[in-house]
Amino acid sequence: MIVEDNLILSVLYQNYLEQKVFKTLGEIRDGETAVKLVKKYMPDIVIMDIMLEGTIDGVKAAEMIREFSDVPILFITGNSDARYRNRAKEVPNSGFMVKPISEEKLSDAVDQILGSES
Repeated sequence: MIVEDNLILSVLYQNYLEQKVFKTLGEIRDGETAVKLVKKYMPDIVIMDIMLEGTIDGVKAAEMIREFSDVPILFITGNSDARYRNRAKEVPNSGFMVKPISEEKLSDAVDQILGSES
């Protein structure tokens, strides 16, 4: 699942993941929808931007997801502010990357958080 409010980046991440033989769910741009869809579909991984549309940010959405799921969450953000990084690091079973990222870095990060070498 990709949660990203920038359509271009969302499509880019989707293409990266499809090359790794992942299927992705549509375009999810806000944290509230992300929480509902994680509960409904139980994805293998969530790629989560921190700054999202709507009333909650990606870290808050991840905290809400942790109330019912331990799905790996990979935060990808253009905001490297220490506040966000520290909040994100408090979320169990998660990783953190700062934009811009390459296909190789995303692939490596997904492999690492999933504990595989696909």
